[in-house]
Amino acid sequence: MGDGSAKGFSVNAKTIILILLFLNVGLTIKMIKKYQNTKDAGYVREQTFKDQMEKRVQRAFGSTGELNRIVEDATRQKEEAERVAEALKEQDAKTKQLNRELTEAKAKLLSEKELLQEEVQKLKIENAKIKNQQKR
Repeated sequence: MGDGSAKGFSVNAKTIILILLFLNVGLTIKMIKKYQNTKDAGYVREQTFKDQMEKRVQRAFGSTGELNRIVEDATRQKEEAERVAEALKEQDAKTKQLNRELTEAKAKLLSEKELLQEEVQKLKIENAKIKNQQKR
């Protein structure tokens, strides 16, 4: 192997590739958790709104002022929900784009990994041949 005829990636290049692979996997996991937390927060917000509305409607049957406040609050919350939905759509688009990029990077790294494994196998075979030749 010291004769300069072996070709392939250096140990430093292999190390950098592995580090990048782990970073990409970590980032993917982080983004998935962030998406799940955002989704869960939206569900809690909807459930809380539903509970508040039920309590207010029960109290509001005798008062038109309370009914007007409920309608105004519902309108405000609907507008806020629309803004949140728009923000989530934007975030979803960004997440999908990032996911696509990560998938492409993962595929590229897996192909590079296969190439490296093939190269390692070739080097092992060459090493075995050289050892056999030296024994003779």
